[in-house]
Amino acid sequence: ELLRALPGAGRDEHAVETAMARLRTALGTPKLIQTVVKRGYRLALDPGTESKYADG
Repeated sequence: ELLRALPGAGRDEHAVETAMARLRTALGTPKLIQTVVKRGYRLALDPGTESKYADG
């Protein structure tokens, strides 16, 4: 899905990797976005903080 959302007709996997690296840097918490081998990416959430954002 990320690949299709970027310019280039969904062919440049390096563009997704670069976008994720830039996002990690911009967030200031690189471990927040984790790479999942052969699947893509996921947000790393601490189960203890889920209730903190549930009302948002």
